[in-house]
Amino acid sequence: MLVISRKPGETLVISENIRITVLSSGNDKVTIGIDAPRDVKIVRQELVETIEANRASAEKIDSDNIKNIANLIKNNKKIENND
Repeated sequence: MLVISRKPGETLVISENIRITVLSSGNDKVTIGIDAPRDVKIVRQELVETIEANRASAEKIDSDNIKNIANLIKNNKKIENND
């Protein structure tokens, strides 16, 4: 990780087309502005973690649901065969 100190009004340039400007700092908080092309996805880290957790949860639910449905079908066939 590259660590750089910047003052309000100073800018970092990434890949010639992304600019990050420190707008203000204080009270344990830094406000930044990001200028980037529209096709560059910019998301806060906590949202990325939430999205990943939701995907993992959805995959688990899908897997569990498939197993439950398979068991219901098996059990229903056993009941039908016993009639």
